[in-house]
This record gives sequence, C-alpha cells and structure tokens, in this order.
Amino acid sequence: MDKDWTPDIYGDVPVAYAVYKLLFAKDGRTVRDTEYVFVNEIYCEMAGIKKEELLGKSFFSVYANGDPIWMTYCTKAYQEGKAFHDCIYAPEIGHWLDFTIMPLKIPGYVAYTFTNVDLDRAQQLKMKREYTTNDVILRISKILNGEEDYETAMDHALRELSRILHPDRLYILEVDGQTFSNTFEWCAAGVKSELATLQQLDYAKYIGGWERFLETASSVVIDDIEVLKDDDPVDYENLRRQGIERLIATPIYHGGRLIGYLCADNYEWDSRVNTVAVFETVSYFIAAKLANHRLLEELDHLSRYDTLTGLRNRNAFNLAVDTLMQRRGTVGVVYADVNGLKEINDKYGHRAGDEALKRTADLLADCCGHEHAYRVGGDEFLVLMPQVAKQEFAERFAQLRARVADDVSLAVGADWLADAAELDEAISKTDRRMYRDKVAHYEQVGKKELPRHEFYLTVKKSLQDKVNDVKIE
Repeated sequence: MDKDWTPDIYGDVPVAYAVYKLLFAKDGRTVRDTEYVFVNEIYCEMAGIKKEELLGKSFFSVYANGDPIWMTYCTKAYQEGKAFHDCIYAPEIGHWLDFTIMPLKIPGYVAYTFTNVDLDRAQQLKMKREYTTNDVILRISKILNGEEDYETAMDHALRELSRILHPDRLYILEVDGQTFSNTFEWCAAGVKSELATLQQLDYAKYIGGWERFLETASSVVIDDIEVLKDDDPVDYENLRRQGIERLIATPIYHGGRLIGYLCADNYEWDSRVNTVAVFETVSYFIAAKLANHRLLEELDHLSRYDTLTGLRNRNAFNLAVDTLMQRRGTVGVVYADVNGLKEINDKYGHRAGDEALKRTADLLADCCGHEHAYRVGGDEFLVLMPQVAKQEFAERFAQLRARVADDVSLAVGADWLADAAELDEAISKTDRRMYRDKVAHYEQVGKKELPRHEFYLTVKKSLQDKVNDVKIE
C-alpha cells in the first residue's frame, strides 16, 4: 500500500503529511477509527514515532487516549466531500496543530497536512476564537435583556444566532416533563417551518433519548442522526422527516429542572466560533427569559382567574364589562348565588362548601360557556354572554333553571340586552331578581330546614369520598 501513496512530491512537502483509511461504525457513515496508510518523514518527526510503527496500525491503537475530535473531522470531510481547515491542540503529541483535511478520490480515504504552530500563534488563534465567541454571546445577552417584548426578543436572539451558525433551523423546545412543544423558531430560506407539527408531543417517546448524551456531555451533539436509528427509532424518523442530518441541542435548566432545549439543525462548521460554548452560555439567558415569562403568565393568570373554581374572577369581570360597554352589541346576563353556603360550611365543613362552589361553577360553565362565567364573590357568580340572540339566551337560561332544580341549589336572575351600553343597569337588575329568587327559596323550604334540602342529597356521594367526616342526616 505504501508505494501507492509515495510520489516524490510527498517526501519533499515541508509539512507533515499522512493518509488514512477510514474505519466506519455500523451505520457505514460515522468514522470510529482510522488506519495509517502513508506518512512522510516530517510527520514521523512531529509524532516522534517511526514509520514502521504507524503504517497498518489504527489511530487509537497508536494513541489509546487520542482525541475523538479527529474522527469528527474525518466524518465531516467524508460526508460532505470537501476539505476543512482548523487549528487545535493535539494532546497526543503535545502541540498546537494548524491542519487541513480533505477526502481523496478513492472512497474511504482522507489526507491530512499538519503544521506545528508556535505558542504565540496558537495563543493568538485561541484568543481570536474566544473573542468571537464572547462577542456573539454578548450581543445575544443584550438582546434578551433589552427593551423588546418577550416574543420579539426571543425571535431576535435566534435570528442573531443564525448569522453565526447558518443552520437550516434554530429553535426552542419547551418541556414540562411529559410533553414538549416548539415555541420559537428561525428558518433559513426554503426551509419548512415545524412550529405547527411539533406541539404537545410525548417527551419520552420523541426526545427523551437525548438525556443519554447528557450523561457524558453538557450538550447533545449528533453529527449524524444515523446513530439514533436502532436505539431511538421514533426520534430518528421524526428528525429524518424534517431533513435533519446533524444537530446540536443544549439543555435549558431553571432551578435544576430541565425546561427545554436550544437546538440547531444542519448548522455550518465554523472554526472561528465555539458553537457549544455559545449555545451553553446563551441557554442561561434563555432560561432566565423563559422562567421570567412563565412567572409573569402565572401572575397574570392568578390576577384574572379564581383558583378554586377555575372561572374568571372579579378583576376579569370588571374588564369584560368595560369592554362590552364600549363595543356595544347584545349581551345576556345571569346572576347566581349559592343557597345556604354558610350552613354547608358550618354543618359539613369548608371542604363541603368548596365542593358546592365548584359544582356551581361547573354548572354555569356547562350551560353558558366556561369563557362567559365569573366568580365575583364568595358565593356569587355572574355570566356575561356577548353577541347572543335573545331566543338562544332564553333557552340557555331555561336549561340552567332546569339543572338547578336537579343539581345544586342556586338563586338566579337574568336579563338580556340589545345594547351592552346599559350593562351596569342590567347587572343591578339581575342582582335584584336573584335576591327575590333567594327569598322565595327560603320561604319555600324554611331557614331551619335548609340542611335537609335536596342539594345535600345530590352531593352526598361525591362528598363522602372527599370529606370523610361529613355525615348527612
């Protein structure tokens, strides 16, 4: 084999030169090791090893602790069919090497040229790379901590990253332990968006396998998705469907909990930027942005929703009234109040009272629509149904009346308006009607007999599993 690789020119080349045969993994595409086919004298001097001790031997048999990054370069050169240049530290020989790798015309062979780089030059290259990397990180951190709104800032950050990595897609996957969703995305021209397809997918089934990569590395770096084909077929097929050949996915943590991944598909190899370092640093800023947004969403939700029943609260109700009065149009109003809530709490405990409130909320939501029902006080509920025809509203209210007789004991009042500008007056009117309904109820059953009302009989079964100390007489 040696004679096939030794034209005179190679002996005279003033740099170290070596030819390797590629030894592939089971997938037939990923290089797991190489075999020395040719080395010139300068290479032997640089390595400190004689030619006969190299030829025919595999790289890892010569260098048991060799850096696997050389196999990554070989894989890249083989798969993309072009030369690559870089400068890295080679721990095998203790030198900084400026090198070029290129695939040969004979399939399955590559050639390397190496130049020893003095420490000053190596340090300059290292500093230049760190400066470029830090510059990218600084720009993105300013974007994420700037004055732009949440969605604009996240889109801007991905767009800035794309200028450095030139990937097909850059995106954020948010996870909740059970599912994951693609929430932000940047796509190169001609690349199809996956935002609509990657929503609420099973985390364990699709990307749970990524965690095995994190056992030995801080990011998921997959140079060829073929490595997933046997052990992670669902993820493999999903990535292949998207045209993904390689990817990097850096986990996003908050409070020690995995909340997402920052990902790039088919990104370009760039020796000027430490891609993994950029992703891992940027992920901290993104984690803070995501966590802060989630907190604000939670606070906003709490400000507008009742935690017990899940209905909108008085704050949301007041806002809805203002909005409806400005927009005008028809509106149906229902005022409801739970009969005997105090007696329920006193006799059966507050858990029983809470159950009565939740059953009331469910009833109103079922008859009038969850988005239209509000809990505005302890036992007070209001319904606002905008843009509803008078006949439809009458039918909804009749349904509610019928359900009240069979389900829970409520006092109710209703009104329909052709013009929501008079909504304040209509709410007062329904309040008075509800009160008259409550008085009639108490006159019918008698205040002292309230605990024996049919409401308690209907909730007895649902309560006895939840309130062990409730005894209904």
